[in-house]
Amino acid sequence: MAGIGNVQLGVKLTTADVHNQRLTTTATGMASVSSGFVWNPTSRAILKKEETDKQNDDNLIFLFEYRALLNSRIQTLIAQLSNALASDLDVAMSAANPRWGGTPKPAMNGLSTPTVADAGAARTAYNFMMGWMSSSTVSAGATPALTGSAFVPGPPPVPGSVQQAEGFDGTFEGVAYGGGTPTLRAAGTATLVTVGPLPANGNSRVIDTLQIGDLRGAAPTFIYTNTNADDAAPTADHNVLDNSFSGPLGAGARARNAKNLFQKVLFDAVSSVEYRAVLSSGLFKNLVVAASSSLPTGSQVQASFNLSFEGAQDGGNLHISLDKMTAYYASG
Repeated sequence: MAGIGNVQLGVKLTTADVHNQRLTTTATGMASVSSGFVWNPTSRAILKKEETDKQNDDNLIFLFEYRALLNSRIQTLIAQLSNALASDLDVAMSAANPRWGGTPKPAMNGLSTPTVADAGAARTAYNFMMGWMSSSTVSAGATPALTGSAFVPGPPPVPGSVQQAEGFDGTFEGVAYGGGTPTLRAAGTATLVTVGPLPANGNSRVIDTLQIGDLRGAAPTFIYTNTNADDAAPTADHNVLDNSFSGPLGAGARARNAKNLFQKVLFDAVSSVEYRAVLSSGLFKNLVVAASSSLPTGSQVQASFNLSFEGAQDGGNLHISLDKMTAYYASG
């Protein structure tokens, strides 16, 4: 349907345009002494507005396409972090932590057999939390839920196995940006353990912070605030989630205090040039990364994180909050 634009541009500028009339008059009347050049800006003003509108449209299209590019990079990063988190959860369930004796047992199943249940939700939760925090404090009453050392022959029939109702309570400490000691608590039984914040710590769920500096410079800086657990002594806290990137490809991440595969993947991404614009765009807010892992016996561990960047184009702090972590043991 013809509209105002069609009438003005399709008709006026081709048949009744004053500009065209002026050209005709000038061309046929140049021989006359009274002829002259008559300036009429009507058509030029219309063409200028059309060109301005075209430039605005092109700029808007570029803005939308650039925003879509940044969003696609964020979605790619979320997928990569979800895979890394699932791998960390697998390790937390399967690894034997030397913190609990010279001959430690696999975390989730331990000494479990078709007739013996060696519940390992507490051991799994410990493995996972020590892959993030710097130190732990496990109450004396919770130690049997990790080692089973308090049990003697009798039900359960295997010495050293852990009863499913055995209680567990442990706190895990880190190093807060700007001072303080962020602390999270893992509590429950050897069958079911959940992680939550402490009221004394302001109910903060921040489990670690990636400090980013000089983002627009040639050599930006990255460092996780929590240091890695001390593995020097057999009785010290041990981190078993950092063994998968112990080679040269993980040296850079380890130097920045990356303690698990999730943090290694996050550092590798945000330290690359193409992700600098993502950080400074304001889109890196409240990103949720979740994953779960399970065993054929039915045992399962789940975790969910929230990532938010607080800063500007020069840098800032990427806070990683633990929304949920649950470990559940099933005997199959």
